[in-house]
Amino acid sequence: MIDTVTPGDKWEFNQEVAACFANMLERSIPDYKSMRALVYKIGEKFVTPGTLIVDIGCSTGLAVEPFVEKYKQNRFLLIDNAPAMAAACRERFKDNDKIMVKEGPAWQFMMPGLGASLVLSVLSLQFMPTAYRQKLIQDIYHAMNPGGAFIFVEKIVSEDLDDLMVDLYYDMKRENGYTDRQIMEKRRSLENVLSPLRPAWNVDMLRDAGFQHVGMFWRCLNFCGWVAIK
Repeated sequence: MIDTVTPGDKWEFNQEVAACFANMLERSIPDYKSMRALVYKIGEKFVTPGTLIVDIGCSTGLAVEPFVEKYKQNRFLLIDNAPAMAAACRERFKDNDKIMVKEGPAWQFMMPGLGASLVLSVLSLQFMPTAYRQKLIQDIYHAMNPGGAFIFVEKIVSEDLDDLMVDLYYDMKRENGYTDRQIMEKRRSLENVLSPLRPAWNVDMLRDAGFQHVGMFWRCLNFCGWVAIK
């Protein structure tokens, strides 16, 4: 379904957004397909048989779906705070008894010793209050097996030239068919809902949580992806 969402004063991941989410991502995230492909290719290198794969902010299940299709002997914990997204994810995987879809804040479900070999957070922590992010990343670390990987993709604020990066981003959205009105309506709706951080701050959170090996694997304009290994 094509994204024609007219957001309200405050952005919501409601049923209307869930219905067109795939199209929204493809038209709104720069270099989207390359990012998704890299998340999968890197994640493959860390999945071990019988372990748990976790997706925090699973939305409709797009990011984790390739792993579900390949790793049929693994268990999956998929978490989203938005009821409409969790419902869409349940519907996508309704015939798979190895998948648990949980609705609510991620920190409610990340417990030490979960036995996860791979944890994904793709464009999700940026919607969480900044005060909670360090604790959640710490919880993710303790939920993982040694040698496991946390793949973390976020919108960021550039250290320099942020205005240029934003201008280029809006140019990309125009090229993908969004009008100036749609771009500005979404921007206003996301204010005080989406809180990007500088890249170095995200890396500091990963290291402070205990991850010894952290590397950026992807960047395009004001979006970055890191892999952190326990």
